[in-house]
Amino acid sequence: MLCLIGVILYAMGLPPFGEEKGNIKAAEVCRTLGPSTGSAAALKKILPDKSSYAFDDAITDARTDDMDFSYATSCFVDGDGKQLVAATAEMLQYDTADEWVKDVVEESVPASSVKPFSAGDKAVASDKIAAVYVPCVVRGRGQHLSIVVELKQRGNAGDEQLREGLISLARNAALFAHHKAKCDAPSKVTG
Repeated sequence: MLCLIGVILYAMGLPPFGEEKGNIKAAEVCRTLGPSTGSAAALKKILPDKSSYAFDDAITDARTDDMDFSYATSCFVDGDGKQLVAATAEMLQYDTADEWVKDVVEESVPASSVKPFSAGDKAVASDKIAAVYVPCVVRGRGQHLSIVVELKQRGNAGDEQLREGLISLARNAALFAHHKAKCDAPSKVTG
């Protein structure tokens, strides 16, 4: 009977015979997600087990000086060829932070599913998304950075652990973006 169970588990690729779990190395994590050690720990907490992970990191529009009102980055995390996380940062301007939530967050999840947390001028998160609206430029209309981290496939963690992991990633990405975009307004984000 044990042999039969072993053969079935092996044939289905289930533990202990399944593929070996890949390792998320801090050195490979997208630099746009901020400090790699903290971001690697958060990713390990929220991602599903995959045999390998790949990171695609890009600063597609770097803010070059005080007259530049554009900034954009992206980080995509894949596992076994499937997208697991999408993280973006871009310079935007809305009349109110609530308009930003409606436009940016509700594109992915219903507003009723997110709860606020402390960061930037507005920050909301659920077990699927975390987003921060960070002040960047003082003069003019007061440009902001919009940081959105969306979990495309979840791991085995509970909803609250997923939310906490996404918040950690969003805060780290916000601090990185605020620094790289040469912002002169206080970020209102703690690490």
